[in-house]
Amino acid sequence: MSYKIIINFLRWLPIPKGNYFSFFFNFISLIINSNIRITFKKNFYYIKNYHWRFSNAKSGAYFYLFGLKNRINYLQQKYFLRSIKFKKGDIIIDCGANNGDFSLCFDRDIEYYGIEPSPKVFSCLKYNVKNQNLINKGLWKNSEKNIAFFLSDECGDSSIIKIQNYTKKINITTFTLDDLIDKIRLNIKLIKIEAEGAEPEVLEGLKKNLKKVEYLTIDAGYERGIKQVSTFKDCKRYLTKNNFKLINYNIKKQTLLFKNKKFK
Repeated sequence: MSYKIIINFLRWLPIPKGNYFSFFFNFISLIINSNIRITFKKNFYYIKNYHWRFSNAKSGAYFYLFGLKNRINYLQQKYFLRSIKFKKGDIIIDCGANNGDFSLCFDRDIEYYGIEPSPKVFSCLKYNVKNQNLINKGLWKNSEKNIAFFLSDECGDSSIIKIQNYTKKINITTFTLDDLIDKIRLNIKLIKIEAEGAEPEVLEGLKKNLKKVEYLTIDAGYERGIKQVSTFKDCKRYLTKNNFKLINYNIKKQTLLFKNKKFK
């Protein structure tokens, strides 16, 4: 049974939670001949035989039912990672890290910065990704101590931009990519931005250090605000006027890959 058929099936099916979800997940996994099995303990789902956990049933089914290798292949294709040559010591900044899946796409000798504002999801990121740089704040166009953040963790849709079906509003601390790169004080190989509609504001917070970034890969999908609009054009406009070249994109997924013209 194909990945697309299963995902479409799950999209419309009411997903149970807790131990019921573990049984459901493991049963479907057996049917599709996947080697992934999970267990439920104290509000978290743990993937057996891996040091990995997640907190939300529906997104967990989407991300992991077909295995971690499938998840890695998906992310490599989505963000055009096979177009980039990485080497030891490269710095990767993951804006909207969620459970840390993006980190799986790289060897452990890279320097990874994972940024995730949702408290519960961040706890999974911290559990999953060891010996790296993890930050429980939001990225924005400026630094603020109390800014509204609209939680929708079930499918990883939480955002600073108000959305329709959020489950809870909390206050978070924000900082900018310029703030972060000021502290790193080195060139950045790749920044991945998946900010659930706030991509233009995250880019606004990257001005003086933009010249230090070699690649930017962005999910600019239809996720901004109540109207769920794409940020594709805004992101493209900002980066092309700042010496970046669009080297790959996917209209269907609304993803883009840019390279700084300064880097050969």
